[in-house]
Amino acid sequence: MGTLPSKTMTLLFSDIEGSTQLVRRLGSGYAATLGTHRRVLRSAWTTNGGTELGTEGDSFFVAFETAEAAVSAAVQGQRELAASRWPLREQVRVRMGLHTGAPTAYDGGYVGIDVHRCARIAGSAHGGQVVVSAATATQLGNGNLPPGVTLRDLGLHQLKDMPDPDHLYQVQADDLPAKFPPLKSIGAISRIPVPPTPLIGRATEIADLGVRLRARQARLLTLTGAGGSGKTRLALELARECVNDFSDGVHFVPFAESHGPDQMWDALAETLGTQRGAADVLARLSTLEVLLLLDNLEQLPEADGVITQILHGTRDVALVATSRRPLHLAEEQDYPVSPLDVPADDTLAATQASPAVQLFVQQARRVRPSFHLNAENAADVADLCRRLDGLPLAIEIVGARAKILSPRALLARVNTGLDMSSSVGGVASRQRTVRATIGWSYNLLPTELQAAFTRLGVFDGGCDLRAVAAVLDDGSDLTGTEPLDVVSSLVDASLVTIRENHDGEPRVLLLETVRAFAVDRLVAAADLDTVRGRHARHYLSVVNRVGPRLQGDRFWQAREELDAEQNNIRAALSWCLSSPESMSGTEDRHSLALRLCAGLCGYWTGAFHFSEARRWLEPVVARAGSTENVALAQCLAVLADSLIALGEPDEAKRHARRAVQMYRDLHQSGWWLAQALRALALATWECGDAGEARLLLQEALEVGHASRTEGPYHRILDHFATLEAVEHHFSRSLELYDEAIGLAEAAGHSTAAGAYQYNRACLFREMGRAEDARHEMGLLIPAILRDPNTYRLIHLAEDYGAILSALGHHQDAARLLGAAEALRERSGYRRSPSQELSIVDVYAAGRRCLPSQDWDNSYAIGRASTVQQLLAEHSSDPSPGRVEIFYQMHEPGSG
Repeated sequence: MGTLPSKTMTLLFSDIEGSTQLVRRLGSGYAATLGTHRRVLRSAWTTNGGTELGTEGDSFFVAFETAEAAVSAAVQGQRELAASRWPLREQVRVRMGLHTGAPTAYDGGYVGIDVHRCARIAGSAHGGQVVVSAATATQLGNGNLPPGVTLRDLGLHQLKDMPDPDHLYQVQADDLPAKFPPLKSIGAISRIPVPPTPLIGRATEIADLGVRLRARQARLLTLTGAGGSGKTRLALELARECVNDFSDGVHFVPFAESHGPDQMWDALAETLGTQRGAADVLARLSTLEVLLLLDNLEQLPEADGVITQILHGTRDVALVATSRRPLHLAEEQDYPVSPLDVPADDTLAATQASPAVQLFVQQARRVRPSFHLNAENAADVADLCRRLDGLPLAIEIVGARAKILSPRALLARVNTGLDMSSSVGGVASRQRTVRATIGWSYNLLPTELQAAFTRLGVFDGGCDLRAVAAVLDDGSDLTGTEPLDVVSSLVDASLVTIRENHDGEPRVLLLETVRAFAVDRLVAAADLDTVRGRHARHYLSVVNRVGPRLQGDRFWQAREELDAEQNNIRAALSWCLSSPESMSGTEDRHSLALRLCAGLCGYWTGAFHFSEARRWLEPVVARAGSTENVALAQCLAVLADSLIALGEPDEAKRHARRAVQMYRDLHQSGWWLAQALRALALATWECGDAGEARLLLQEALEVGHASRTEGPYHRILDHFATLEAVEHHFSRSLELYDEAIGLAEAAGHSTAAGAYQYNRACLFREMGRAEDARHEMGLLIPAILRDPNTYRLIHLAEDYGAILSALGHHQDAARLLGAAEALRERSGYRRSPSQELSIVDVYAAGRRCLPSQDWDNSYAIGRASTVQQLLAEHSSDPSPGRVEIFYQMHEPGSG
């Protein structure tokens, strides 16, 4: 064998599936079978220009100069193997894996990670199947597939010993088998929560449901039953059992916080990593073979419409839904989830065999490890589980009381507790039983604690003790009550749970079923709007207290606090915006929504939550009509910033212009006018009018300088520096960046200083100082990777790729650009015109300096990699440290 080339090659591994069993069945005849197998495949390798690098037993290792040749050889080999006659009517089934890379030539062969990856791909395949990597699939694009051959997307799979998932494809030809079991990888990438305890008593249901899903007997299985019957827990276990039966994995999508179709599509988009909206979600799902676990649909009357679109718009998507009611769709199989079996009698053997009792014992031992089921307490435990109808939620709530109470004491309290089923009409019996279980704990509380408990129902995602105090403060006997004492009593009653908040303080949580019970009590008492009003006003005070800290060196603590309260803030905004125009108090609620949004503006822009900002600002602005006030002007300016980032500069310009005019009409000439002028300048710039943008930024600079004590003047300096750079006034731009960095550091705004250093690194590249640019940006990479944000990662990959290209590292640049482009496609972020201009020369330089195949191969490798993985290779400082936030050179933002 001559010297092997060190260049991009397509590698192929193959072996016989079940060869050991085949030897046993054929005995001495196996030698002839192996010889035929080798002769057939060697003919295919040779015909297509393959270089045989190794043969051991029934396996081959072959290299080809092109992916097309490798696939042609694999297809030819499979066809001729299928046509061959084998002794004793056996069928020799060979699995093949292909991967394109740049392996290292060594000692007459190839070594390196590409070789290992190819072997793992082959090992994941089944006999008769040909599986290829994303890099090979890319090489086969643009008409390079052999005639009659196609590729089927198998999704992301985790291969053994590989650090990151691999996107795999199956080679298909008309005369070869197309259907195979799921790949034998570690698994498709799935997102399933991990329950804290084992599932008890559902083996029959898991087996039955598993058969239905694997045989594709139903595309929609709805697990129905009362709240607390264990639907979600059963669905999670089913998902885990079926994780390898769907090539693109299994995904859990909770809808407990959704209130309509739009939020359902948003939750699906977030889970799938695609752009929001029905069209984008359906487009993504149409390419997948996936199981979606849709949890908590009962509060969504329009869920059936969303699910119908998924079923009609896709082919290989299966759905498992949990709901208290069926969806009544033609495609639906309703699967009632019954309570756990209770003991047939009071004997110890019968009690031990009962799943309901097993669950009670599991829960009791969690709070009281010394608890044991024995002959003395078996009858009481059996009776207790019967009284609770075997409902898992009821058993868990009561079981938690075993820390203090014996089974007999618990049974006595169940006997004397009020059963709500007799007083609630028009409610399903199982739902009445869950209500009775919660009602039992509720009725054990003193009147004051009952009132406190119901008010906690307004919190979405939990709350801290200050929030508890806010909803208790109504001038009644609850006013001034110590919230920690209230919460402690409710924890003892198993109606709320506690976890540690971000600041180490307790966070109070309610199960969704318990929370719904609390809200129902508020509705019955006509108190819901009153308590929701206190809730909304409390979170306005939170926003007003925390918001100013976003401007300084406490940015991250402030952001963490607001991150923790996002569900409550959304709930407050939803309530404020939900009232009809004719409803009494509507104007006050809309005003509250406006003030909430104004207070959140710095958070949304600082955390790059542009879609979230738009979600709330657009209806708030629409409800405001022709009103003019400072809060509305502030919202208009930040809505403009968000629309610029989302690639809609024309609409942004309209809102920014209105904000500027409103500030002037209100005779506001300070810092916020400067911010509105800056937003208008950026929108004008993105719309292509650089001259007008310069005039607006100059005015913003003058207004900002006059009011620099009111806000960070350095932000406007940063944007003006960027404009100077775009117009090639590099010296002036560098002066402005240096000034902005100095002012930010002097004011303690380290996050803003980091942003401007990033922009200065981009300027260094424009100035031809590529090494300085790499050094400065390399120092910033570790912090960005420690707090990854899709929007920032895309821009960092593109901007750092441009720097590498300027240094002549075109393959590295191509990989980063490929990874960034793939992330843009998955996330739906469009590239702005200014960002497009900043990287167009990178593409041109790379294609000019590299052979086309090398560029395409590097770009393909990047698309198959993650941005984080590639950027980590270029980090200048791997040590941990404070996470900073950075803004991109050509995009809006705030420090």
